[in-house]
Amino acid sequence: MSHPRQPARRRRLLSGLALGLAVATAAATASACSGGSSGLGSPDTTTLRVGVVDSLGVVPFEIGISANYHSFSDAGLAITEQKFANEGDEMAALAQSKIDIAYGEYSQFLSGGDDAANLNLAGQNQLRIVSEAYDAAPDTVALLVRKGGSVPALPQKDFCKGTYTVGVTSYFGTEYLALSNWLQAQNTPIALKNCPAVHTFPDATALITAVARGQITAAALQEPYVSAGEINAGLRVATDLATGNAADMPIDGYFATSTFVTKYPHTTAIFASVMARLQSVGGQRIAVETALGTQTGNDPLITATMQLGTYPTVVLPAKLEIVNRLMNSAGTISGPLNVATLTDLAATTS
Repeated sequence: MSHPRQPARRRRLLSGLALGLAVATAAATASACSGGSSGLGSPDTTTLRVGVVDSLGVVPFEIGISANYHSFSDAGLAITEQKFANEGDEMAALAQSKIDIAYGEYSQFLSGGDDAANLNLAGQNQLRIVSEAYDAAPDTVALLVRKGGSVPALPQKDFCKGTYTVGVTSYFGTEYLALSNWLQAQNTPIALKNCPAVHTFPDATALITAVARGQITAAALQEPYVSAGEINAGLRVATDLATGNAADMPIDGYFATSTFVTKYPHTTAIFASVMARLQSVGGQRIAVETALGTQTGNDPLITATMQLGTYPTVVLPAKLEIVNRLMNSAGTISGPLNVATLTDLAATTS
């Protein structure tokens, strides 16, 4: 039986971003990201297959594997990057040991996404978080409407039966978690896949078009699609969804199976150490704008307007509890996950 896969969503506009950023940050990165493995010893295995999807959050990693900086090779790791169109295929590759480490959304990897029955590694205690990647900031996730539109009248007992409709790109994405949290804060809870007012669309561009044409009332989107919707389709932000319990929520991270972490503890620790250094230089606004400016089809207005999240350097269990609570509240997981176990890389330092 085939299973639906998570569409590329916010990734598509960002294709090729990282290479441009690597060129743009030459001076800053060369000093910050070179060096060895920080006293962690030699890797257990020198080859590492890392799966990624195009996104703002993957920029620091792309810097690290670029020919200009060779941060991972300096630490004794030979990285093979494998790009995926969506997290569904990437999670499947991780579960089948076709890749060693995977980059993607917490909301997808910690739930198993649309194919949770087969890919819920976290729920089976088979997933570990190796490194942070990208966190939300104000206005990086928002509810967009047409000009003249507004947020629905809330609280509303029969919201799911009403005429106000909201689009998301996945029931298991960051945007759905933020939307569900916002509605709950307005005393208007919704049930996962059981609220006719919430619709899924194949990708963010199609969702923007649907709102602009009046086919749907509003869209829950992430940057750069928030700014793209405003500039290219005349939409406006009705409310910031990265607020309240969703403020500063971790969006993307790097994941490995517990089997890999146990078998190759030093390699895991070295990768995490290199990523921590890379994260510290990966979120420079001017560098991101410069990189985007080199891309074919880039819209300077979107580049200048887009709100950026943050690039944390360490994995903080307290921060990850934000995602854990949001997922549990939204119903994308059946009970809270053990964040202490998910972040336990103690074996990598023994």
